[in-house]
Amino acid sequence: MNVYLLLKALHIIGFVTWFAGIFYLVRLFVYHREAWDMEAPRGEILRTQYQVMEGRLHRIIQTPAMILTLVGGVGMLVLQPGWLSSPWMHVKLTLVAGLVVYHFSCARHMRRLREAGKGLSSFGYRLYNELPTLALIAIVMLAVWKSLKGLGVGVAVLLSLGLLFFVAARLYRRHRGE
Repeated sequence: MNVYLLLKALHIIGFVTWFAGIFYLVRLFVYHREAWDMEAPRGEILRTQYQVMEGRLHRIIQTPAMILTLVGGVGMLVLQPGWLSSPWMHVKLTLVAGLVVYHFSCARHMRRLREAGKGLSSFGYRLYNELPTLALIAIVMLAVWKSLKGLGVGVAVLLSLGLLFFVAARLYRRHRGE
């Protein structure tokens, strides 16, 4: 059995699942925040449901997926230690560290949303949801190219998509009357 390929497959499975959870969780934050503006009993029922959904998603799906991603990644680095001297890997690991911080910041946002809707506005959560998208693009570009050339392409894509996401979010906000 090829241990490297097994670790790589686990890393990819974890990565895809982790990101799916991140994107969905912060989308739930948008709805949770908006439920604070609703009248009782509808708002109370929705807030309770979002709280349950957020907690389960974070504990049962996202956190194990993050751990699987990290275990697979560290395992591959153990088998390919030369990558640790590559600048592209330094950038990738920095972005992954940022994603781990983002992951735990989501737990903080879950707590704040439980406390009378504290935290960001629904528009703020929409923008907050775009941060991992930008990291995803950069990480994939770096991993595919295995050089900083990938980062150059990634930065161009990041800037283009970042601008597009910002404009789209502003237009959506204006459409909703926020």
